[in-house]
Amino acid sequence: MFRLLFAITIVFILWGSPVFSKTVLTGGINYTVAQTRKIAFENIPNKISTKNFEKYLKYQKRLGFRYAKTTFSNNTFAIIDKHTEQVYYYTQNGNLYLVQLKIIHGKFIKHVSYDLDGNIDSVTLEVSPYEQFVFDVNKKLIAHWIGKNGYDENGELFGTRD
Repeated sequence: MFRLLFAITIVFILWGSPVFSKTVLTGGINYTVAQTRKIAFENIPNKISTKNFEKYLKYQKRLGFRYAKTTFSNNTFAIIDKHTEQVYYYTQNGNLYLVQLKIIHGKFIKHVSYDLDGNIDSVTLEVSPYEQFVFDVNKKLIAHWIGKNGYDENGELFGTRD
């Protein structure tokens, strides 16, 4: 009798208790630094004409509806032209130091940055909207952005972005 009562009690306890479980689904493709480096530098111009961005040399505070601003943790900022998808990077004082062009390469998006002389400075390979790899002109990994966090080549957090 005790065993039956004990068994019924256990059944009621288990039946009445909520069961918590969490299913985590992960998907997508993971890329190595070597793979992204190779893809990033395929078919990009090493030099561009600077005439198209001369009017952006000094930051103008009045932005139209076609521009968006992103601020970084080191107080530099970027202005994005929503129509051309060009990005203009400025120092804290509002001086242009880089221009970034968007290049679609198959299923990847490349953002190629050029200095004020039109020379290639860096390449960002966007493998998803939330993950980017940034390489310098010598093909060294500068940053691996995952969401708002930026990690260096050792996987250490070095900064954030809004």
